[in-house]
Amino acid sequence: MTGLSEFLTQHEGFLRSGVFFGLLILFLALERLRPRRRQQVSARHFVSNLAFGVLNAMVLRLALPGGLVLLAIWFQGAYPSLGLMNWLNLPLAAEFVICLILLDLVLYWQHRLFHQIDFLWKFHSAHHGDRNLNVSSGVRFHPGEALISLFLKAGAILALGMPAAAIILFEVLLNAASLFNHANWSLGRLDALFQKFIVTPDMHRLHHSRLESESRKNYGFFLSGWDYIFSSYKNQPDTPHKDIALGLEDMPEDGFVSTLQRPFRKNRREA
Repeated sequence: MTGLSEFLTQHEGFLRSGVFFGLLILFLALERLRPRRRQQVSARHFVSNLAFGVLNAMVLRLALPGGLVLLAIWFQGAYPSLGLMNWLNLPLAAEFVICLILLDLVLYWQHRLFHQIDFLWKFHSAHHGDRNLNVSSGVRFHPGEALISLFLKAGAILALGMPAAAIILFEVLLNAASLFNHANWSLGRLDALFQKFIVTPDMHRLHHSRLESESRKNYGFFLSGWDYIFSSYKNQPDTPHKDIALGLEDMPEDGFVSTLQRPFRKNRREA
């Protein structure tokens, strides 16, 4: 496990960019080879969504210049006795597994609260406004939501006393899962099987439904078990996946600027 930690820390930049762009290209191809829904995603729409990813990376770098990894390293150096992992003193492999599972739980509840608290929904609705769910939707998040999420994750990481290498692995997994879950591609019968363990494109697409009875389901980020445990799982939409109405009724225009402005305008509460 020590070798994995060294590999993650020494090749952090390559892993982050390599996994992201590699999966982006892969899912773009799969969306054309095995599309789940008939959709017309314009180049403008695709570039607009990716622009949110670029903007968020810049905003988060300004908000926390060293990122979550350096924050954790500083905290462990300044307060070596604090944090759940420091108290438990477990083998490194066990720390990795426990931290990844608990952070996944944090993201489940973060996502759920973004739907239940009006102030948070104002920012999260920018993500749900996308009517053509595709791989680029996986980076379409308002900078306000990205900042709130950053500080929530930072608090969880410090409370856990999470190893730096585990944070790198978590963030790579976070980006990979977001691209995977939003891509418009068909896993066929494997989707239903995988849903027993992880969040799949069909499972997450249902969450993007315009119906509140569906958008208030399937909050999971990576592990689907939290939705089972907290009674928020729905296995099938009320209509076939090809006919699900996605997006928000009061958000017909999903351009970059209008989406940035959305939290600061009066909008009818959707989802």
